[in-house]
Amino acid sequence: MRLVVLLVALTFALPASAADEPGAYGIAQRGTLKVVSGVLLMTAGGVMKGVWLDEMQGCRTRRTLRVAIEIDLVSPAGTTTRVKRERKGLVDNCAEGGPNFGFDLVPKALGLGCPNGRWKPGRYALTTRTTHVRSGLVAAASLYRQVTRRC
Repeated sequence: MRLVVLLVALTFALPASAADEPGAYGIAQRGTLKVVSGVLLMTAGGVMKGVWLDEMQGCRTRRTLRVAIEIDLVSPAGTTTRVKRERKGLVDNCAEGGPNFGFDLVPKALGLGCPNGRWKPGRYALTTRTTHVRSGLVAAASLYRQVTRRC
């Protein structure tokens, strides 16, 4: 039941401007423990984050998550650029609004942006892997997107 509430919250938590933007979620479950990974791509940014949920644990319970992201851009010329990041830290149970630990993406800061802040043209493959360190449970979400608009 809590998973249904989470998925509904995810739907309504997205900003109105991002409602039609591509997104992907992956969920892994072992017993009452759920680990969720998410990828949301917007015109000039994105979100790659994870969360853990366990209804047998209190909302103030904290567990260590490791969120690893990988972004591959294949340019129209055929060259590939890969960006990898990883973050590890304590995360509260019962996250409202979905995955909340990881990375907010800024294309220019990643070396993947046009001067106007949008994503460079090309084919993108974005993957978020969230690991609940204590149990080893891993959830992955992948999103593939082609950006055709020129800088």
